[in-house]
Amino acid sequence: MPDTSLLHCAAALAIECEQAGPPVAATLDRQHAERYGDALAGDLLRLFPDVADLDLVCVGALYDQAQLLRPGWPLHAALAGLDARFGSAERPARVLAVGAHAGHFPDAALDPDTRLHGSAMLVMPWLLRGEPSRIAATGARLERELLDRGMAGADFALTLRELLGMPIRHVRHLTVFDLCALACAQYEHAGLGALWQIIETALLAPEREQVTTLPDGMRLRWRGGDGVEAEAVDDRRRFMQCAAILGAHGLTLRDA
Repeated sequence: MPDTSLLHCAAALAIECEQAGPPVAATLDRQHAERYGDALAGDLLRLFPDVADLDLVCVGALYDQAQLLRPGWPLHAALAGLDARFGSAERPARVLAVGAHAGHFPDAALDPDTRLHGSAMLVMPWLLRGEPSRIAATGARLERELLDRGMAGADFALTLRELLGMPIRHVRHLTVFDLCALACAQYEHAGLGALWQIIETALLAPEREQVTTLPDGMRLRWRGGDGVEAEAVDDRRRFMQCAAILGAHGLTLRDA
């Protein structure tokens, strides 16, 4: 996680749409983002009333989960940066909901990469901010309970459907580590578990070297930075497939 994790705990809405395909609109303008932020705050208070003294920072945008699951957690880092720029310590328990103007945000890192859209699952990142001791306790509780208790309430889900203008099957809150576990299961189901090992290391332990071998014998090596080295490449189509998947996660694949 970024250094701001001492003051923030990071999570997201995971939205399962009725059907796959790009969303009707990938961003919400300021007015609709503020309505979303208020509804999100209300749903979090329903689940965890004791977070009432914490600040909520969120963005009115829909992302493919790969854009969230990138080294350095750039979406959450951008939210933390805007919170530092525009936040006020004088108002407790405030909601900062970042909206778009003409489809773009004050920090371009928050602009959705619409080339990745197409999955039935989309995410909307959010942060809670507060004193380090409170955030540590809240973060630990969310890790223990959010996966089991984080289904969005009916009122919030209806508001979200209205704001996004599309049918939604399920909405739930997940921590970033819950999202990692979900992505791991998805990659393993697709026979790409070895590829996920590289992505997970880049996310959670970027200083550690990781080597993994794909079923076809191609070896991948992570040494830090943003690059992954490929060895024993016999199938260029397989190489390009892996390059596209890693690229969605902000990683570059190159020949060793």
